[in-house]
Amino acid sequence: MRLLMLGLAWLGTYTIAAERLERKRWLLRAIFCSFPLGFIATLTGWFTPRLAGNHGAVYGQLRTDVATTPFLTSHQVATTLVIFGLVYALIFIFGAVYIYRLWRRAPVVRPEYMIGATNPKRPLSLPGSSPGVS
Repeated sequence: MRLLMLGLAWLGTYTIAAERLERKRWLLRAIFCSFPLGFIATLTGWFTPRLAGNHGAVYGQLRTDVATTPFLTSHQVATTLVIFGLVYALIFIFGAVYIYRLWRRAPVVRPEYMIGATNPKRPLSLPGSSPGVS
């Protein structure tokens, strides 16, 4: 998954540098559809070691029954897992809605007279908001 995300990022960077990104609708759709991959990679990276067994126990040196937390119940583990799942699902839903809204909105095209009209001492200023700059 991470290699797929990295490949899409490299391909997107290349097409931006070549100024062809707007014409590559398949790439834009692939990038849009790839946003859950980071979420999935995070969850699988968290779940895999916990489900794989006793990652803290050392083979032949520390027994499994000694490596467990004695006061942690299965109910507490299940509650924590559900809370993590709900928080991640909430973040995923808000991220999906936000990206969908950005995707549906048309890109903002600045008129030619506004390009380069900002004050270099205030790079985030709007054109015409600085004294002496029109």
